[in-house]
Amino acid sequence: MAKDVFGIVGTSLRGLFAVEQVVAEGGFGIVYRARHQTFQVPIALKCLKMPATLDPPRAGDFLEHFRVESQVLFQLSAALSAVVRPLHADAFMAPNGQFVPFFAMEWLDGDTLGRFATRRRHRGTPVTLKRIIRLLGPVAEALHRAHQFHVRHSRICVVHGDLKPDNLFVTQESGFDQVKILDFGVGTVWRLAGAGDPLATCTASRGFSPPYGAPEQWRPQDFGPVGPHTDVWGLALTMVETLAGRPIIDGDELTMQRCALDPERRPTPRTEGLIVNDEVETVFARALALDPRDRLQTIGEFWPALIAAVGEVGPSRDTWR
Repeated sequence: MAKDVFGIVGTSLRGLFAVEQVVAEGGFGIVYRARHQTFQVPIALKCLKMPATLDPPRAGDFLEHFRVESQVLFQLSAALSAVVRPLHADAFMAPNGQFVPFFAMEWLDGDTLGRFATRRRHRGTPVTLKRIIRLLGPVAEALHRAHQFHVRHSRICVVHGDLKPDNLFVTQESGFDQVKILDFGVGTVWRLAGAGDPLATCTASRGFSPPYGAPEQWRPQDFGPVGPHTDVWGLALTMVETLAGRPIIDGDELTMQRCALDPERRPTPRTEGLIVNDEVETVFARALALDPRDRLQTIGEFWPALIAAVGEVGPSRDTWR
């Protein structure tokens, strides 16, 4: 189990959240289970890892930006049911003096997409491509809408930038499997239209998970900035990994970078030994192209093309728009 590196288990944050235990740790933060002391319901606390050398002025600037970003996340979750719902955003000083921003979010019962798929394989009923498409249809729609999201008379583009199996959480709602997108708060937001609105102008500069980093995240000087095409990469790679049942890009950081940037070996289904038709392989090859200019540019291009290549995928709770 991950360690309580911030030393907050057994304490109460802001007099609102009784911290009970550590549940997970990732590259950017630690997730705690806590109890909302007013509503008496479990919640998740995502505490971000910040540089120990962060000085007070920079910490204040970051917190201001963090709160603006949390407003975007709240509005996304209010409009898009596939986005996990934030309840509070703030920061605290850990006992060791470290500045720690945190999100309080709705608690979800279930498992990550990766562990969900692993359980299915162990039961002898591995997830198929059609099943993944049905499961992730609402996720694709939420990403598509986030890339052209309307906030206060402005249109902004919110890019997740760190899509991976661990950031897609399978829970149940009314007896149906439903996937929630986690960590949209580490995404990038910029203005598409409008002016004078701080929600429409904030830009995050955070990291990415190396096994899922797109070429433009590894080498922006060669491939340009992140954009909706970055989430096309992340969603496509997540699907290939879920089908293969193993990491697609693995090893030390340099090895992972070389793999992501290898023009001769793209991480498509057939490259990973999966059996798909020519049309499906072509769609994934375009979604995982090395140069973003050669890639399918939007989820709105990728998802319908994939459905057309696969054929009838069966009913979904949500209708693609």
